[in-house]
Amino acid sequence: MKKIFITILLVTLFTVTPIFAVTDSFNVTTTVADIGLIKVTEAVSSVATVTAFNALTAYGDLGISSSGAQSFTAYMSTISNSRSGYNVDMDATAMVSPGSPAASYIDYTVTVNSISLTTDGATPVAGETVLTVPSLTGITTQSKPITLSIDSTTFDAAVSGSYTGTVTFTYTAT
Repeated sequence: MKKIFITILLVTLFTVTPIFAVTDSFNVTTTVADIGLIKVTEAVSSVATVTAFNALTAYGDLGISSSGAQSFTAYMSTISNSRSGYNVDMDATAMVSPGSPAASYIDYTVTVNSISLTTDGATPVAGETVLTVPSLTGITTQSKPITLSIDSTTFDAAVSGSYTGTVTFTYTAT
């Protein structure tokens, strides 16, 4: 009888007493900053981390001593995590030696990713988009070789002096 009473009491207790659970939670959040870096490097960028990219040796100035195709190894390297992708534009100015009575120019053709840009003395030339990367799903890096050829006509006709031209690459997130 005692067992039956205890059983009835337990059944009544479980059916009359409401059973419920309480939950709690927390969110885990972060913000990932945009990464969009570009560098002219001596070696290919192959590891997609900012640390590895920053460790790449930057290519310095290219000394010219003759006309024609130049023998050097340099890459236009990028690293990006831009969700919408990015573009790289290339601009170039002819090598110029300022002086009196007039400046003297040496022209050249620079090529990246099969896209060439040829300078034209004092006349500005329109830049070219040399790389278009569509939307990204993660951080990525890439390198494109740079080639350069000096125009023999303007090189051979140049007056004495120091000449400097500039090739500029511009990274733009899209």
